[in-house]
Amino acid sequence: MQAAIVECNRWYIPHMARWLLACTVLLSACSDQPWNRPYPAVDAGRNILYSSFSERPKHLDPAQSYSSNEVTFTGQIYEPPLQYHYLKRPYELIALTATEIPVARYLDAAGNELPGDAPADSIVYSYYDIHIQPGIRYQPHPAFARNEQGELRYHGLSEEDLADIYALEDFAASGSRELTAADYVYQIKRLAHPGLHSPILGLMSDYIVGLGAYAKTLEAAWTQAGGAEQNAYLDLHQYPLEGAQEIDRYTYRIKLNGKYPQLLYWLAMPFFGPVPAEADAFYSQPGMKARRK
Repeated sequence: MQAAIVECNRWYIPHMARWLLACTVLLSACSDQPWNRPYPAVDAGRNILYSSFSERPKHLDPAQSYSSNEVTFTGQIYEPPLQYHYLKRPYELIALTATEIPVARYLDAAGNELPGDAPADSIVYSYYDIHIQPGIRYQPHPAFARNEQGELRYHGLSEEDLADIYALEDFAASGSRELTAADYVYQIKRLAHPGLHSPILGLMSDYIVGLGAYAKTLEAAWTQAGGAEQNAYLDLHQYPLEGAQEIDRYTYRIKLNGKYPQLLYWLAMPFFGPVPAEADAFYSQPGMKARRK
């Protein structure tokens, strides 16, 4: 009898264990959350989109960034004047911060305006006037913070001032302001900055009027100011560029050599997104490079 009970247990216990394991798996499958969910349980049900990237981005500066894995980030940060329609195929350009798709205007050697169907060999210059929507504002940031006198609060900081600063949240104040046409002009000028090594400078120098010579001007000024060794800062407002000019608060002009309709597609890329001079000056301060956030 005892031998029979032992033999029964040898059969019953393993099979019972398998049955309990199967029930556990089935019950876990009834949950509305996957059993191997890699995200915090507290975020379950929240409106969060998780994504991934295959390679760590090297640059998030729009003057330097030129890889597909980086545009995952820069495309959500910078707003160039144009964009692609999200749903239409084939792809179609539409306005983003601009009020409309700009139309090229053509000039001959004497500066006379030519008709839109003028032969390409008769066009010496072309230009696009881009009109920006009013009322667009920057995300609050310490670079825009001002004191009671209206002065920028966190500009002119020393490395000692940054001793306890490790993230943007460590600055007590932040500010914002309206997006303007000057911010787009400033970014076009940054393409020629010798410290940034923009990958499209060579190509754009062939088309944006004066950009190649402008790069040489900035290089000389930057070297004289100490270059990378002295963390030299150039206020690009002090260096005019014929090929990119502010017309009014919400309008800027890009002047090109010859006819180059492909510019419209460049205007949908982060290279031609706005960069405010305040942010450029803020991150150019001594000690800020190690704290860029």
